[in-house]
Amino acid sequence: MPSDNDQAIRLAAFKALEGLVEQHGDVLPWDAIQEGFMLHGEQHLFANRTRGIFWPRQMQETALSIKTTVPRGSRVARYDDDNVASDGAFLYKFQGTDVEARDNRRLVRAQQLDAPLIYFYGIEPGMYQPLWPVYISDVDLASHSFHVMVSAPETARLLQPQRYAADAKALSWERRYTTVQAKKRLHQVAFRRHVLRAYEERCAVCGFPRTELLDAAHILPDHDVRGHAEVPNGLALCRLHHGAFDTNLMGFRPDGIIELAPSLLATQDGPTLEHALKGFVGKKLQTPRSDELRPKKLYLEERYERFRKVG
Repeated sequence: MPSDNDQAIRLAAFKALEGLVEQHGDVLPWDAIQEGFMLHGEQHLFANRTRGIFWPRQMQETALSIKTTVPRGSRVARYDDDNVASDGAFLYKFQGTDVEARDNRRLVRAQQLDAPLIYFYGIEPGMYQPLWPVYISDVDLASHSFHVMVSAPETARLLQPQRYAADAKALSWERRYTTVQAKKRLHQVAFRRHVLRAYEERCAVCGFPRTELLDAAHILPDHDVRGHAEVPNGLALCRLHHGAFDTNLMGFRPDGIIELAPSLLATQDGPTLEHALKGFVGKKLQTPRSDELRPKKLYLEERYERFRKVG
């Protein structure tokens, strides 16, 4: 088991992280992370700007967190699975190539103790989605990588890991399942942030500017083999226009002109329908300035045909 001191720091970090997520949402700015947390009147840090594997000076045996970043200037979301192991775990590269190096030894020890960690996963420059608790499930010497699994946030397991050791098979399956779900959330979070940034955080139909009420809508659905979570397959839409688009009450021609389904056009109602929906018929979508970020014409064509058939 990890030392009582390390466990106390870890649990205090997890509790403080819950508060940060409640305050800022699922994606945290680095400015919030670097403030750290308090335990017994003393400040502790979550992570370090320049180090991927981190532990506060008060920790004795293992690390507290790992971190991956998106370099500034990167315009491509992390949609690929290059950092995924064959067993479904995240692959986290060694610091260097020597497993005996100081930082790597802390993660080897975390695996030996089955100690929970925090994974600050970079979504875009300066923004991180925290995953916790995560565990080192394997040390892969051939690829110089650690296998990282996500687990359900059960405090009892963190406090009394020996009670769960006997049911190792069930625990392994639970972590695999939770890891898969975490990856899906990461892809959607990254997709949303990149789409909203490309559209300057405004609805492509009406220009509504409040991020809290904007969604990243897929043009081709994500269950389509070509429906990748990438900006050219997305549109920034407010909740009203996203709902109308998803239900094929609103459609977009390949040239970006907005249409409504005949059934909706025939409906007579109040100002919301007249101004917020009918008022945009014949107008053009507001798309990103960069050609590489605009909706793919092929995707718009296919989605428009579906709209016409349903409408």
